[in-house]
Amino acid sequence: MFTHVVTFTWNDNVPADHAVTAQQHLYAYAKTLKGCISYTCGPDAGINDGNADFAVVSVFEDEAAWHAYDTADEHNRIRAEIFRPWVSVRSAVQIRG
Repeated sequence: MFTHVVTFTWNDNVPADHAVTAQQHLYAYAKTLKGCISYTCGPDAGINDGNADFAVVSVFEDEAAWHAYDTADEHNRIRAEIFRPWVSVRSAVQIRG
């Protein structure tokens, strides 16, 4: 298995309902993925101060399946149109095993 975790902190210009838009695009994309075991994304629950605003946690069968997801045209479109204009901080980690 190969797990991908990414967190985003929005910038001050993000629209109030942007997390819903981001979720919709990501879940629609995730339904098309081969080798994806699980995919979860959404806004922070707001329990602790200082958390990121949005996260994605995806589990793939192997690194090749993640790589296909990460380099696909649709993923690049979502990054460019849905995330890049609104993100001030991004942090990611990939876990093997």
